Amino acid sequence: MSFEDEHRAVILLISADRYTALHQWLLELLSSQTTASEIKLIDLSGEFNLDHGELTTNNNCVIQDFDHAAILERLWEQLNPHATEWWKLLDIANKQSIELPPLPGIDDLTRLLLFSEALDCTSTDKLLIAILPTPLHAFKILGMAQQGPALIDELLEPLLNWWDTTRKTLSAVEKILRLRLPSSQKLRLNDALKNRFYLLKKTISNRSNHHFTLILDGKNYKPEQIKRRLSVAGMHRALPHILIVEEASKAVNIEIKNECQNGPITVNESITIPDLKQKVIATHPNNSYDLIEKWNAESLCVEIFLPGVSKAGLNVQQIDETLHLIFNGYCRRIILPTEFSSKQCERAQITNSWLSLWFSNG
Repeated sequence: MSFEDEHRAVILLISADRYTALHQWLLELLSSQTTASEIKLIDLSGEFNLDHGELTTNNNCVIQDFDHAAILERLWEQLNPHATEWWKLLDIANKQSIELPPLPGIDDLTRLLLFSEALDCTSTDKLLIAILPTPLHAFKILGMAQQGPALIDELLEPLLNWWDTTRKTLSAVEKILRLRLPSSQKLRLNDALKNRFYLLKKTISNRSNHHFTLILDGKNYKPEQIKRRLSVAGMHRALPHILIVEEASKAVNIEIKNECQNGPITVNESITIPDLKQKVIATHPNNSYDLIEKWNAESLCVEIFLPGVSKAGLNVQQIDETLHLIFNGYCRRIILPTEFSSKQCERAQITNSWLSLWFSNG
């Protein structure tokens, strides 16, 4: 694999079951770097407590730890003056960030905010390494990252649009009661934040723009459990480039390799770091080696790489122009491209870990 441009920034993602495996991978990767280019290491896990001194010795490495409270405070300071009228209406204008309600999932949003800022500040000659939480949590975060600004817009837009309509109908009441009802514009994403989330989406959605190494525990998990975890990665569109099943038996490794051999996942039996001299990212985003979805407008067929997924447990539903793939309680939503938007999915088949879907004119 190679870069389109040798000066292009390298984005490496790593998630592991065991800290020892993650630590070994990091040490080997950092010790292999011979250039003077700056290395940015962000720990999005918030749990590994990295040894900064050990990892930064003899290399130009800067480490940034995930601090949810600090990021939330900074975000609140940015939003507070921007939406003062709203906060006064909700009686939270004078509150500090630590007084705000602990909304579910807000820590994952602050992780993505930190990641998007790191991407935005990474120049083309740098190496950015992102340490993700343990695998199942990492898949969720990577799935969220691919939504970009829609991650927030889809939650806020319906409410904000409703408010704009309601505000117009209350204009007379507003004058009588001498109220000043704030506009929804004060709560919409600013351009800087939107651009960062667009960059995040572009980086994670396109496997050519990053390189993801996943290290699973092969000693304490059965092959069926490992394949189930791979299916969760597929449901979140978060399949790794390199899969390492640590301390797995030879038979288990063969079984996992057979599951992945027809797709863009390289399965290794021991800790492997990306060879940056040989390049780690596909030359072109449409390189067939790296594709996990193949759309054929002529035959009206799409192939989706889903290791660990069986047809018996898979439920495929099409609602208007959206496909919903449901497996073991997880759902992957796929917006149909223009050529398929007026077609109807009529047949499904899984062969060698590839799900094939055929469409007709309905």
